[in-house]
Amino acid sequence: TGSGLSTNHVYPVLGTYTVVLTVTDNGGLTHSDTLMVTVNTHKVVFFDDFEVFEEVLWIPDNQNQNQWFPSSQRAFDGLFSGEVHGSALDVTATSIPIDLQGRNNATIEFSWFFLRFDNHEYVAFDISTDGGSTWTEMARLKGNIDLGNTWHTENLTAENIDNLQIRFRVTMSKTNEVANVDRI
Repeated sequence: TGSGLSTNHVYPVLGTYTVVLTVTDNGGLTHSDTLMVTVNTHKVVFFDDFEVFEEVLWIPDNQNQNQWFPSSQRAFDGLFSGEVHGSALDVTATSIPIDLQGRNNATIEFSWFFLRFDNHEYVAFDISTDGGSTWTEMARLKGNIDLGNTWHTENLTAENIDNLQIRFRVTMSKTNEVANVDRI
């Protein structure tokens, strides 16, 4: 149980739990939702929700064009997300090397968004398992194909890896186009 705008709970043992969230407004009206949650051996080794600007988690893109930045324009959860606004040609947000703490598999979850993309414009998600020498595209949101102006949530797996870096790339051509990422 908990109260306030944000509540949390630590589960003492692995297992599946039924979670019930009840929200009460100032007028006393309530609504509840139930969700099954499975607590397993996953360990979070990298997380950014852009609520606190963690410059140390990202390697700057040294191109002379628009860059990724924390933005309060929209967010999947919370108040902020990472954003590129306006013309960009493969502008990247690249993570620092991620310490997998002895594991060789990773589940990568994130949410992303785009607005007003045309054909051939995209946001891509890549991984590197060799210190950033080579990259493999794992997912892409494409203008005129994928639904814009809505958040998309991805859940990807990388297996048999020794190290990991992730990056987001965006290409768009107009000043009113936008790409966002959140809850990585």
